[in-house]
Amino acid sequence: MNMKKTYLLTFSLLIFVLGGCTEEITEENLIGGNWVAIAGFQDGEVVGDPNCSPFEEGIEFKDEDTVFVETHDRDYEYWLYEADNGFEIMFNDTGSGIYSYEISILGENEIGITGKGDFQSEESCYLER
Repeated sequence: MNMKKTYLLTFSLLIFVLGGCTEEITEENLIGGNWVAIAGFQDGEVVGDPNCSPFEEGIEFKDEDTVFVETHDRDYEYWLYEADNGFEIMFNDTGSGIYSYEISILGENEIGITGKGDFQSEESCYLER
């Protein structure tokens, strides 16, 4: 009887720990290749047309804090961090300000971004490398 309780307790603890885990997104997941927006991204689904200007034409993550933005033909700073509801990414352009998105890794060469805040809440893109 004690052995069954031990197994049950161990199994329950394992389920609890695994249930709280989310896939970590790191800069290494993003660096390498050109990411181009090919569709919209809403509620975890690829739908509609891309709407994440100026990132639609393509972005290339150069290192852990620099991304090249095709539309403006220049580098932006970016920050990737874990938030309460997943991962977020912020892009900083000295000319036009800060862009903030929730980011999801959908596959090795697929990401989805959804705008945050008042000005970007309607923006979203599905990007492929």
